[in-house]
Amino acid sequence: MRVLLCDDTPELRSLLRHALESAGGMEIVGEVGNGDVAVQLAADEQPDVVVLDLEMPGPDPESLLNGLRRAAPNATLVTFSGHEPAAVAGAAVAEIALHVPKTTELAAAALAVRALRGDQLRA
Repeated sequence: MRVLLCDDTPELRSLLRHALESAGGMEIVGEVGNGDVAVQLAADEQPDVVVLDLEMPGPDPESLLNGLRRAAPNATLVTFSGHEPAAVAGAAVAEIALHVPKTTELAAAALAVRALRGDQLRA
């Protein structure tokens, strides 16, 4: 499973990368800390999964989700955020396959992302 990590805190991206790689079956195809760059990298890499913070520099959360959907229409969108998606993402919340609160233990978050494999990944 090809994963794009999007969070504006480099240390958290590093920890999440380690957790995802340790869970197995996932290749990190990119890491970004800005929403505009996330959309561009998603278009370039066409990841299977995009794990993203909703509060990064760049577009507002709803615009970010819509931009990611246009850039990588087959990617499964997973929010890893301290905010509930419905509170900040408006109608675009329907694009989110899974929300993992940032308070979740990283190993558990990685296993939740890995569980998206198979039938649950958009095709």
